[in-house]
Amino acid sequence: MKQSFFWELPYWKTNLFRQNLDVMHIEKNVFENVFNTVMDVRGKTKDNIKARLDVALFCNRKNMELVCDGSRVTKPRASFVLEKNAQLLVYKWLKSLHFSDGHALNISRLVNTEECRLYGMKSHDCHVFMQTRIPLAFHDLLS
Repeated sequence: MKQSFFWELPYWKTNLFRQNLDVMHIEKNVFENVFNTVMDVRGKTKDNIKARLDVALFCNRKNMELVCDGSRVTKPRASFVLEKNAQLLVYKWLKSLHFSDGHALNISRLVNTEECRLYGMKSHDCHVFMQTRIPLAFHDLLS
């Protein structure tokens, strides 16, 4: 039998009603995974070697498979990953963003444009960003 991955959540063992999931926590994880993968954040992206090996096994996408040339294995750039100059545009746009008082945290304080990183977003901020700003951030860059 396979055990559900929900048992790995820290609050799952003490959750009295298992159908009550922390939706904001789940949405924050989804936001971070999507954002970090599209922005190709080192160590945080889900587009890793293991994922590329799975592509070779389960998908018919030759352009996404690992390339072996002698002793080196390289990962070709995925179509959903932004180029460095486009990433910098997104981070600069985030730095200039301001929300009305009480709506969401001032995201511009969480952006580090030198390192191209986003730090310390709370679950509500991820919710607001994912619902209202992610389509704007990536629309022209990924189409």
